[in-house]
Amino acid sequence: MTKPDEYYGVNTIPAITWALELYFRKDPKHKKSGAVEVVFPAGDHRELRRKKGEHQITVWFSKRKIYVRSRCNYEKDCSANSDRIDGDNREALKTLNWDEVNSRAFFKTVTKWLMRLDLDFATLIRALNTVCDRRVKLPLKTKYGKVFNRFNDYRQVNWPENATPDKRNRFLEEVLVRVSFWTQSAAEVGALLEGNA
Repeated sequence: MTKPDEYYGVNTIPAITWALELYFRKDPKHKKSGAVEVVFPAGDHRELRRKKGEHQITVWFSKRKIYVRSRCNYEKDCSANSDRIDGDNREALKTLNWDEVNSRAFFKTVTKWLMRLDLDFATLIRALNTVCDRRVKLPLKTKYGKVFNRFNDYRQVNWPENATPDKRNRFLEEVLVRVSFWTQSAAEVGALLEGNA
């Protein structure tokens, strides 16, 4: 079982939420209206060892905010059901069961979801870079003893050649992977600033 501090959702969704808060301060234009959501299958609801329904974690964007909820589509009193959680509430996100979410598909799915929001790509990438610096006590010394003065130094380590800005989905996916591990690395050493930064 993965530790809650290591879940991709726990480390990626708050950073995206912080980045979008900054994004809309810098670029308030947003063409899309209504909610845009993504649903992650999160295991089966079982009774007497038989599958009765499914558990899901839903992440949605509405009125410039990100929210998350876990739900069971079979039993309304199931422990998998949660209240709506603000996307920046990392501690609350750790209470959800991310174990059954397909970790291999997570970043591809989140990338497609973000691309559907039709945001300015360069502004979004800059916002992600900026919040990664603002939300971490710098320089960051990881539990392995490596020191990074800023997120961009961390992001460039072993950067794949095929993740270029002209391949937007691939580039954003790789940035999100780095954002997730940067957040986790900071949390592991008590360097993550989760309040108003």
